[in-house]
Amino acid sequence: MNQPLRATASIQGVNLYYETSGAGVPVLFIAGLGSNTEHWHRQTPVLEEHHLVVRFDNRGAGRSDVPPGPYTVKEMASEAVQLLDALDIAAAHIVGSSMGGMVAQEVAIQYPDKALSLTLVATQCGGTHSSGAAPENAVALEELATLDMNPQERARGWVPYTLSLSFREAHPNLVEDYVRLSALYPPPTAGLRAQWAALMSYDSWDRLPLVSAPALILQGDEDVLVPCENADVLGVRIPESRVVIIRGAGHSLEFEAAELVNDLLLGFFAENGDEALTG
Repeated sequence: MNQPLRATASIQGVNLYYETSGAGVPVLFIAGLGSNTEHWHRQTPVLEEHHLVVRFDNRGAGRSDVPPGPYTVKEMASEAVQLLDALDIAAAHIVGSSMGGMVAQEVAIQYPDKALSLTLVATQCGGTHSSGAAPENAVALEELATLDMNPQERARGWVPYTLSLSFREAHPNLVEDYVRLSALYPPPTAGLRAQWAALMSYDSWDRLPLVSAPALILQGDEDVLVPCENADVLGVRIPESRVVIIRGAGHSLEFEAAELVNDLLLGFFAENGDEALTG
């Protein structure tokens, strides 16, 4: 296996940090609010055995630039596509989690030729057709996304809202690993607020039928930030889609149900589009 490539690319005047590893049909991973390449820590070693894996930090997070906000999902999608162009990647399997799932939707809607497939993890369409978190969880989410706090405090503060109770009780060591990874390359509060504005202003509901790529929608049934109903909405609105509810998983299901998620991803990629680039 080749050593990962770590670099930055100037996209729309913004320096975006990215990493590539592995070889094969490309997969582009798009992280959620305030997250970065480490978000896919439990996917990368498995996926890079079969694919060229591309991970990057959205504007405002990780090791990418933090231009003044507010941001929009559309501009983040444009930057994701321009990163693929900069890497001379014609098309990829597009995978996005939470806010990154909104960016992934927008890539598939606006740039259909770039998406061999679309995987949406713990995300929603936004707007009035989405189902929000319970009021107390919504308040906590906004505070974690907009208030000043140190990286460890913020990372630990996310845990009750992103990992299921059963997982937290059964795997304390993995919870500590999650906190450690979440505190690496912490986003500045300004970047979080700018991304939060993008998340809150997004609405893809009326355009979801334009998605032409096959879609896999993954959702944990113990997600307290993005309720299960959102996966059903996406599944109804996206023409060629399949919804998989992962029992017992919370919002960060790609972390706590990593083995199952990885199997689902590899199977889905094999079914949809790999042959387009491998002949």
